[in-house]
Amino acid sequence: MSKLKVFKRKGRRHYYAWLDARCVSTGQTDQRAAIEVARRMQAVGVAAYRQGKQALTEELEDLIEDHLKHLRDHDGRGHEHLRKKRIHLTRPINERAFKNLRDVQKRRFQEWLETLDCGAKTRNEYMTSWNVFLDWLVYEDRLDENPIKGKVRRARASKSEARTRRALTLAELSSLVEVSERWGLLYLTAATTGARFNELKQLHWADVHEADEPPHIVLRPETTKNRKGRTQCITRELADELAAARDRAKTERVFRRMPSHHTIAKDMAAAGIQKETEAGIASFHSLRHTFTTIIAKQTRDARLAQRMADHADITTTQGYMHTERDEHAAVMRDFPRLLGERRATGRASEVVQTGQIVSNWGAFGLSESCMQVSAVETLSPIESESVVRSPLVEPGGIEPRPPRQAAPSSAA
Repeated sequence: MSKLKVFKRKGRRHYYAWLDARCVSTGQTDQRAAIEVARRMQAVGVAAYRQGKQALTEELEDLIEDHLKHLRDHDGRGHEHLRKKRIHLTRPINERAFKNLRDVQKRRFQEWLETLDCGAKTRNEYMTSWNVFLDWLVYEDRLDENPIKGKVRRARASKSEARTRRALTLAELSSLVEVSERWGLLYLTAATTGARFNELKQLHWADVHEADEPPHIVLRPETTKNRKGRTQCITRELADELAAARDRAKTERVFRRMPSHHTIAKDMAAAGIQKETEAGIASFHSLRHTFTTIIAKQTRDARLAQRMADHADITTTQGYMHTERDEHAAVMRDFPRLLGERRATGRASEVVQTGQIVSNWGAFGLSESCMQVSAVETLSPIESESVVRSPLVEPGGIEPRPPRQAAPSSAA
C-alpha cells in the first residue's frame, strides 16, 4: 500500500488526497484528521466510504426496517423476535433521543439509557439490539464503525434485582393443572416436556405425535432458543390429554392463545401457590425448573437432565435442579463416619485455665500446665486452682510427663 499524502489546493479549505487516480477531498480542515479519512478511503474504497457517510444522514426508521428485513429473510427470525427488536430500536427515536445515524454517539446513547425506567437486564437488552444493528450497518459498508461498541458499559444487575425461580412441588403442580380449566393443558405440557413459553406458543398439531410409540412432540429449529430443534418424549398421561384436545382443535396451533403473566399469577394464587419463598419466585418458568428437578431426581444423571432440558452448559442445568431441606437431612444421615473409635469417644477435652473452659480436639497440642475436667460448667477460681494441681490423664489413659522443675537460681 502506497504512502498517503494529503495536501491543500489553492483557494480551498479542506485537505485532499490522491486516491483511485484522482484528487479526492477528505472534507477535513485538520491535517491529522484528513490523513485518517484518507486511510479509510484507501481501505474500503472512495465509493464505499462516501456511501457510509451518506448513511449518517439517512432516517433511522428506514435503516431499521432494512435491518429487520435482513433478520427475517436471512437469519430466519420469527415474528416475536422482530417485534422485540423493533421496540428496542425505535424507542429512542420515538423519544426524540436520535433522529439520524449521526446522532448515535457514546454520550447521547449513555444519557438515553440512564433515562430508562427498567432493570439492568432490560437496559442491556436495548444496548445489545443497538450493537447488533450498528454492527450490521458496518458489515453492509453503510457505516464506518460502530460508535458505541466497547464504549458504553453494560449495566450490572444488583443482587436485589436478580429473580431466582423455584421449582414447584408435585402437590402445587397438580393443584395448578386442576384449578385452571382453560390453561391446564398448557401447564401440564410445560411441566412434562420442559418446553419454554415461546416454544409452546409456536407448537403446531403437526408437531405432536401422541399416537406414536413412544409418544413425543417435535420442537422445530425456528421455534427453539438455540435454533437447533429437538424431539421431546412425553408421558402417556399427556398424550391422552393432547389426543382429546386434538378433536376439539380449530387451528393448526396447539395453543391458539397464551395466558398473560397476570393470568398465570392469578391461577397460581387460586392453586394456593405462594409467589415468593426462600427458594425463589414461582412463575411460568418454574414449570421448566420443575421438569428438570424431577428428571434429575429420578435418573440421578445430571448429563441426561442437561440434554432433556436443552441446555448448552451443565452449569445452567445445575441452577434448575432444586433440592429440599428434608432431602439434605436424609443425605447427611447416611453420611459415612470419618472419626475413629478413639477419636470419637475422647472428642473435645475441656481445658480449664483461671476458671475459663477452652474447647479443643482431644488433648493434642495442649500446654503442660493445662488440666482436663468434665464439660459441665465454668469453675470458680478456687475450684480451678485445685484442678490445676491435680494430675492430668489423657483420654487414652496415658499420663503426661511431669512438669519440668525450674532450675535453681545462681544466687542459691
